[in-house]
Amino acid sequence: MKLSWGLIASSLCCSASAARPTVSPETARLILAQRLGLSRFHSIEHADTETIRHINAYGGRQQKLFGAEDSDRTRAHVLMWIEDTVQDEATVIINDGSDRSQDFAISHPPPASDNDRLIQDFISQAQSLPEYPDPKKHTYTSSIEIEAVLPSDNKPELYNEYLSVFRASKSDKFDSEEIAKVLGKVINKAAELGFSTTVVLMPASKSHSKRAASPWGTYDLPSKDARRENPEAVLSSNPVPSSSPISKVSDLEDFPVITFADDQGPVRGILPSCFDTLSACQRQTHNCSSHGECKLLHKGRGSGSNQESVDCYGCACVPTVVRHDTGMETKKKVTYWGGPACQKKDISVQFWLFVGSGVVLSFLVASGIGMLYSMGSEELPSVIGAGVSGPVRK
Repeated sequence: MKLSWGLIASSLCCSASAARPTVSPETARLILAQRLGLSRFHSIEHADTETIRHINAYGGRQQKLFGAEDSDRTRAHVLMWIEDTVQDEATVIINDGSDRSQDFAISHPPPASDNDRLIQDFISQAQSLPEYPDPKKHTYTSSIEIEAVLPSDNKPELYNEYLSVFRASKSDKFDSEEIAKVLGKVINKAAELGFSTTVVLMPASKSHSKRAASPWGTYDLPSKDARRENPEAVLSSNPVPSSSPISKVSDLEDFPVITFADDQGPVRGILPSCFDTLSACQRQTHNCSSHGECKLLHKGRGSGSNQESVDCYGCACVPTVVRHDTGMETKKKVTYWGGPACQKKDISVQFWLFVGSGVVLSFLVASGIGMLYSMGSEELPSVIGAGVSGPVRK
């Protein structure tokens, strides 16, 4: 008799406080990248408030300020990816070295081929990172213990001395009961040694389901000639070069703080000049602050693996015209707008008029002072002093 996967997920979570949330594949990728220490390759530039909340809730332990207490805990992490499970939705079970686990579901889970590509990209990103310092050998010991509790006929692969990846599918002939026992051993060992675990249970792909081009979203990959460097200082780390200049990379490990303005209020903060989608441009610019509209500024070049840039959407500002009828005549006031969200008044004309007037006035004053100085320094003509004589001496 096979065990239900829902029963496995609920048995590993000691307390079910609320309904299990369901996230999109892109949000799940950001959570997995944060947990595996790979967030520098995954951008959250256009993430909404709900995505940030899920990342903070399920993204794992935050890095301590200035690296404090990092040497006292293990950096080992085990990723268990189980394909073709007997369930309707994808489930992710996470544990950060405690006796309590959490889980969430993934809506519209991608097929196995896209999952394999995502895992390989995770591995490539992990191998390009500098090796974590392990002075007390906690990470090294945890990796040995992880290998011992997993099935001997399907050993996990260790990458960059910290990430253990265990993959299984229906071809490995594991039933639900065996996987449940393995998960229980891993969770118990994680609570004992303090390493983190991430378990992904993917259902069988449906043959009639429509396949998306990039179900997990877009992210950066390290260049092929990138070399790992062993950092000598904990306080600094060199950014990893990216093979794609498409998106800006944000580091989730360094206490991500993102503030979102009210949709009805003014746009605040620094906004990018380009957005990947039209909806992202309309949402983050509050529809260009009602002073214009979002348009496609230029299309991206290339496609697929040869893609060089993505579509750029931005605000096209429109001047505001206000007419005032005063008796016989009509006055018209035109206000021009600028900025990435058309949220700033364009006063460039007034500015250059003010600057130009100031420069002209300064030149006239300086010329007048110079003319007066030159006139005062000239010698008087000799005719003025010719008829002047001194007093007569008696």
